[in-house]
Amino acid sequence: MSPEFHKILLDRALMLKKTRLFFDEKNIIEVDPPHLVKHPSIDLHIESIPASPFKNDIAHLHTSPEYMMKRLIAKGFENIYFLNHVFRKNEIGQKHNIEFTMLEWYRSNTNFQNFIDENIDLIKLFVKFKNFIKISYFDLFYEKFNLDIFKFFEKKDLIDKCKDLNIQISNIQNIEKSDLLNLLFDHFFEKFSKKDVLYLIYDFPTHEAALAKISKKNGKKVAQRFEFFLNNQEIANGYFELNDEKELRKRFEKIISIKKNLSLDEKFLKSINHIGDNLYGIAIGFDRLMMLRHSTQNIEDVIYCSYLNI
Repeated sequence: MSPEFHKILLDRALMLKKTRLFFDEKNIIEVDPPHLVKHPSIDLHIESIPASPFKNDIAHLHTSPEYMMKRLIAKGFENIYFLNHVFRKNEIGQKHNIEFTMLEWYRSNTNFQNFIDENIDLIKLFVKFKNFIKISYFDLFYEKFNLDIFKFFEKKDLIDKCKDLNIQISNIQNIEKSDLLNLLFDHFFEKFSKKDVLYLIYDFPTHEAALAKISKKNGKKVAQRFEFFLNNQEIANGYFELNDEKELRKRFEKIISIKKNLSLDEKFLKSINHIGDNLYGIAIGFDRLMMLRHSTQNIEDVIYCSYLNI
């Protein structure tokens, strides 16, 4: 082990301690939900890793503690956090490892600005930044790409915009409009975002709602989702949490119709009506923050050992 890597691992231990102290001072309780669950998270873009705890019984390593944490919130644990490992199939590379450390936390009875301020204070434990820019998803697309995504436009318009910006498109025949929007969104952070500036993107298109509430702003429907970025790194993804079982069931069933191998977690769905009307949650990549803290583009520089090197 090199002296530099030894220092990083010592610093990692320190930051785990500082993060827990941050929440302890706010009387936010650390929870320790199971890593092995009966039902996989329902997400179009994330795959869980199956496991066999008993003969002919398939379980899954959790991709996020979200479902279990919301079940706890429904039972009265209003302000809680998780700082531990999660697992995602096929996610391996410079910025990804199949097993990684996630910080996920929930705050009840707050407001958007206060929750954002608390998360900025948390990020400041790890890194310094020169400025903070808060911009809606829609304003970003209008200002940088001259696209009003509230208006109807054809897939061809987005393809042409990508070509104008020299963005490579794979599988162009089958690509969806949402995929093209994601390519443009990623392009902004690769080419236009400023160094050492923390970005907060909020009010996403409704097709990106996931588990967020949808509301009307200026007569238009938006998903109350928000993400933090720093130096072309996504470091956090949060929601004003949906608490409508029927709506969430509808969203999940749509995904299940595409990904046939998923099943509904009825205990989680039944809890969703009881998490309250005013709950904010966010998942933060602890390893991503460590990468930014130590100015590295490789996750292997800040974790004990990647899956490929075990």
